[in-house]
Amino acid sequence: MYWNGVVFRLLLVVLASAVVGCAGPAPATDGPAPTPVDIGLTGRIHFNTQTADFARARTFYRMLGFTVGVSGFPKTNTHEMARSLGMDDLCSYEIQEIEVISIPDGLGPTSIDLIQFAVPFNPDPPYASPTHLGMAYAALLTTDLAADVARLRAEGVELLSEPYGVPGNRFVFFRDPDGVFFKLVETAPPHDDPDADIHIKAMPYVALNISDLERSLAFYRMLGYTQVRPLPSTGTLAEARAYGLDAPFELRGADIALPGGDRHRLRLVQWLDPYNGDPPYSAPINHIGIDRIALAVADLDLAVETLQELGAQFLSEIAPCCSGTGDDETGIINLIDPDGIFLELVGPIARRERVAPPVWCEAD
Repeated sequence: MYWNGVVFRLLLVVLASAVVGCAGPAPATDGPAPTPVDIGLTGRIHFNTQTADFARARTFYRMLGFTVGVSGFPKTNTHEMARSLGMDDLCSYEIQEIEVISIPDGLGPTSIDLIQFAVPFNPDPPYASPTHLGMAYAALLTTDLAADVARLRAEGVELLSEPYGVPGNRFVFFRDPDGVFFKLVETAPPHDDPDADIHIKAMPYVALNISDLERSLAFYRMLGYTQVRPLPSTGTLAEARAYGLDAPFELRGADIALPGGDRHRLRLVQWLDPYNGDPPYSAPINHIGIDRIALAVADLDLAVETLQELGAQFLSEIAPCCSGTGDDETGIINLIDPDGIFLELVGPIARRERVAPPVWCEAD
């Protein structure tokens, strides 16, 4: 988030055109026909995570290979931007630190919008389990899981279990310093320099735990995720322990992608047993953990108009973004999925007259 105009548009073009060339065959195309509507969704830009200690988190992600950073974003912004994050009672917000980080030469989109809020700051910890409703974790693809696990352990990183599976088809969960979950996955036999510091090459998907698979599939098809590949429905005790569970599990789920292949994937999972109905993070969007995904659209005004006609719910009106002045040709808005998960749509907008802040802001 918060790119200035030129840098933002360049990154938007690159990220929207990237293809994740990893993790298995192309998704199947069977299933219910998609809703005949096109909102112009072109891809995943990044996911956002908040931290309680920016320097500590930044050092951790550098260790993982997120060594490209884009900084220099406004630490405060307009009232419209505050409202776009659900901060309706603030004239602005105050960010302690912010940087968009990514893996150099990564396969597909790998960016993370890393933020430490100052005002408002929410110290509540992230989800305690990767099965919690909401954006519970992101997957990171490694070309040598054993070597990376050894590195993580040497750095004192918390792993949920021993790796599950066999070389070329295995995974393990770990936490970042704030307790945010990541799933380290290996989908081919180790084939990289064993002496490299880290072997993470991609972020193949972000996992969204949802409460009704059919409802979510219909919603995300409306956005353009028409490629659907079902997931296995059960897991053994050994696999369950890799998720931090103490009994075999049952679920319904699917990997979903945009047309044309395994691009900018999301993973939808409805946990049946165990199931925890606690809702995802609520607004404002400043909770420690993965709190929103940013998705690029070709024309934000048109996308929002189309979705509103279909009954979609938004957290606010479109906010010009992200110079801090309100005089921008790019906008953002947070779409709310059926479970309350925030999907930030980002794209070009028609130039707007600047909106004066409320009177009570001037009084402050």
